Parts: sequence; C-alpha cells; structure tokens
Amino acid sequence: MSAFDLDVADIGWLTSSFLCFYLLFQVPGGYLADHCNARLLLVTCSVLMAVCCYWFSISGSMLSASASRAFMGVVTSPVIVVCMTLASRWFPERYFPTLAGAIEAFALAGGGLGPLILPNLMAAYGWQGAMQAAAIFGVVLAGMIAIFVKSTPPVSVSDVRLHDVGCDSGPEISASDKPPLDRTSLTLCCLYGFGLFAVITSFGGLWGIPFFYERFPGEQEAVADMVALIFIGAAIGAPLLGWIACLLGSTRKVMVACAVTSPVLFSILIFYPCSMVLMGIVCFMAGISSGGYMLAFSVVKSISPPERVGILLAVTNGSMLLAGPIMQLLIGFILEGIGHDGLSALSVQDYQLAFLPLLLCQLMALIVAICLKKQ
Repeated sequence: MSAFDLDVADIGWLTSSFLCFYLLFQVPGGYLADHCNARLLLVTCSVLMAVCCYWFSISGSMLSASASRAFMGVVTSPVIVVCMTLASRWFPERYFPTLAGAIEAFALAGGGLGPLILPNLMAAYGWQGAMQAAAIFGVVLAGMIAIFVKSTPPVSVSDVRLHDVGCDSGPEISASDKPPLDRTSLTLCCLYGFGLFAVITSFGGLWGIPFFYERFPGEQEAVADMVALIFIGAAIGAPLLGWIACLLGSTRKVMVACAVTSPVLFSILIFYPCSMVLMGIVCFMAGISSGGYMLAFSVVKSISPPERVGILLAVTNGSMLLAGPIMQLLIGFILEGIGHDGLSALSVQDYQLAFLPLLLCQLMALIVAICLKKQ
C-alpha cells in the first residue's frame, strides 16, 4: 500500500487479479494438461511464475503490479490439474482418492506456510526482496521438476498386475470399458465441491476472523490460531478421507458422511457458546469434514474419458474456487445491509444470520451426495 500509495479498494483489486485470471484460465489449463507433455508444462509454468514474481518485485506502478499478478494466475492455472493427471497415469485408479487428497493437502500446506515464511523474509529484505526470493525458489523448483518428474510410466498401469495393499475397490476399469461422460454426475460433483469448499474459503479465508473477534473480544492472537486450525484440518482431512474412501471402496459413502458432519460442526461453530479450547477443536474437525470437497475430483476422474481427464478436473476445480468470491461477497452484502456503521457495529447475531447461506451450501452438498450414483 505504501509503495504504490493504494487504498483498501486498490489492494482488493490487486489481490483479486490473480484469482480472476486463475479462474478464467482453468479450462484452457485443463486442455493443456490433456494435450501437452506434463513435465515440460510444469517446468514452463514454474519458470514463468518465477518471472512473474520478479516482475512484481520491480513493478513501479499499480498497473504493472496488477498485470504481473494476473499473469501469475494464468501460468499457475494448469498446475494442480497436471499433478492430478500425473497421479492418474502413474497409479491405478483405486489409489486416486488418496493421491488427490495428498496433492490438495500440499496445496493447502503451501497456503499455510506463506503467512509464516513471507513476513520473516519481508522483515529482512522488504517485500521486493521476498518476492525475488520466491522467484529464485521457482527456478529451483523448475530444475527439480526437469530432473525428477517423468510424464508417463514406462508401462501403463492397466497393464501391470495390481497387488492388494488395503485398498479393495474392486477390479480396475480399462479406458475402453468406461461409459460415456455422465454430465449430471459432473454437475453434481461441481456443486458438492462448491458447497464444502465454501466453508474453507469464505469462513476460514475471510469472515471467520471478524466473527471470532466479536465472539472472543481481546483474544486476537488466539483467534488467528483458531482460524488456522480450519486449514490444518482440511490439509489433514483431504488425504485421510481419500484413504478412507479407498479402504471402503466407496467414495460416495465418505462424501455423504462429510456432507452430514460438515453442517453439524459448522452450526456448533457459529451458534454454540463454548470456550476457546472447545471452539478450536470444533474448527479443526470442521476443517477435516470440509476437506471432503476433494472427493469430488475422484468421482470426476472415474467418469471422465481418458482424453478429457485434465479439462474436466479443471472444470471441477474452477467450480470450487468460485465459492470464494461468490460467498465472500454474499456474506459481505448481508453484513452491509444489517449494519450501517462498519464491522465494529456488528454483533455475533448479525454474523450468525449472514452465515446462513454457508449452511445452505453445505446442505446442498448433502443433497448432491445422496443423489450421486454409486461410486
């Protein structure tokens, strides 16, 4: 803000320029994931991301800074889909829920580490130096990908005799035996991911902090830790729930269980008066149940034609990410309509009313999970 003489609205545009272009380029990114060499694509994205970080660090105007952020969104849009596509190539389909959960866990862990590492770098080298350090890391990462990542296995996983290692989900389905794409199931998976991810991105990512400030006045540091527990729970829950789905041989059962527990825990979180310790436990458990959003990727993978896996996973990922801007704005509009004197004038009851759409989203996820065909 001081470097470019920005106000709060300008900062909002600067930060949102990344997410806007990340969302816009999800489908093109998925297309690239299906049709390009995975290792080359990841290396290229990492190098371009490093270039964008350096560009941002030397920006001298708001326009230049926003453009660099926008290009960051473009060049990172294929990455998580490419990682999931690689997992589907190298491992039998029965392991995909666990692997998708692990990929999501590392993505969430990266988001959690940023606020821990970047402030120290900024304190030592300034924000420009911190971004240049990120650029150097991007180049190192690109080199590691070039050395260690292989795009395709030497033998197709469908040709390898599979050994049971505790994941009994029945026989593998070959690509030729897969039925045509079920668009209804794809739509339901997108809605399911939207419904559960909304809790993480809207409550954990923005409105949970002012709500807890009002709920526990004078406990600002503890409030930040409580909100962080939502992300920690999701990072643990994503691979754990994938492994449980793998163990049970039914992704849908775990999806229903998550969609039942998520609104229950969220209701306790916003309505039940309790101590901070108990609230922290509820936040952690709510994060775990909300981490079930990643199970939608497993269902989409199982119904996708092999040549369209990347683009359909990208559509699913984009639908989840939409939960952030849509629900954050909706909650903001409700709070603005309730209180006319800013956040300081809002009560706990005002926040509880504004969070009702999040509960409806989770109930939508439950209905969707029940309506999904057996997976």
